[in-house]
Amino acid sequence: PMSYSIVIPAYNEEAGIEECVKSALSQTIPPNRIVVVDDGSTDRTPEILRKFEDQITVVRLKKNTGNKALALREAIPYLEHDVVMYTDADSKLSPDAAERMLIHFIDPEVGAVSGYVRSEEHNAISGVRELQYILGQEVHKRGRAAAGTLIVIPGCVGAVRRELFDPSPDTITEDMDLTLTVQRKGFKVVFEPRAVAYTQDPSDIRSYIRQSRRWFAGFFQNFRKHFFNVSTALKFQLLLAIVDNSFSSAVLLLATLFKIISMDPVPLLVLFGADLILWLVLAVYGTCRRVRLYGDLYSSERSQFEVKKRDLFLSLALLPSFRVIDSCLWLYTLITELLLGSKDLTWYRARRVKKESFID
Repeated sequence: PMSYSIVIPAYNEEAGIEECVKSALSQTIPPNRIVVVDDGSTDRTPEILRKFEDQITVVRLKKNTGNKALALREAIPYLEHDVVMYTDADSKLSPDAAERMLIHFIDPEVGAVSGYVRSEEHNAISGVRELQYILGQEVHKRGRAAAGTLIVIPGCVGAVRRELFDPSPDTITEDMDLTLTVQRKGFKVVFEPRAVAYTQDPSDIRSYIRQSRRWFAGFFQNFRKHFFNVSTALKFQLLLAIVDNSFSSAVLLLATLFKIISMDPVPLLVLFGADLILWLVLAVYGTCRRVRLYGDLYSSERSQFEVKKRDLFLSLALLPSFRVIDSCLWLYTLITELLLGSKDLTWYRARRVKKESFID
């Protein structure tokens, strides 16, 4: 049988680390080892981890590294099994997540597996992120998986062959970096939508902006690092992602400039509105598809982490505003990271929320 380890980096994660570890311990195929890297936590994280000292391996760092990849690398000496599965300390794995992913490694050409991210219900803002997950995974990711050109395995639910597990601190999004590196080495990356992680997402505007800014900066850092060394198909996907996300940003910027110089911005605003409508249609389509494939999204039998219907409708109403926010952030990082060549490796941390939904 294939052996595997689970790695969990944690920095000041007292709000969710206990349930994260419990979910790792409760896998239908028990892990051979769970390694938690306490990245210099100053809250109750070390105290909580002591509850599991007989069941897990804790690597305690005296000082925070400030970079998730550096924390993950501290676990490498303890990883001696066939596969490394990883998740975040603010996330909770579905009981069969490991089982769903491990089966793909029977194929020797598969180097890594991407799971499926779902947002822990909190409010309408985290619901916006859930809708983005739905669109990104039910539409874009399924298409990329079919073409064999996945761009990123989410950091909260992924698995990679042990010999390929080498997180790099070169970028702020080590998950995308690792994904592209695995493919550069000639291995396939596949998508397993039934391997689920429920994660905490931003519940306030400041946290949302910080997270999005980090994701966008990391995308452009990885684009610069990998573009000329990946396959033609992956080059196309990376360029398509830039064009797709830059369209609304460029239209919005031009409309603003037209307004400033007293030209008519209405045609551009209509174009931006058409982009928003397309985005909403795809989000609704993705939601319906997921309900059809996996049952009633809102059934209490599914999970206590589901987004409530009333929050989902409010999130749909908020989507246009957040599309504007994302467009501005995307344009900012495109200029600073890609055009000006800066390299922002600051870890923009979202606020954590302690919720009763983290308790079974």
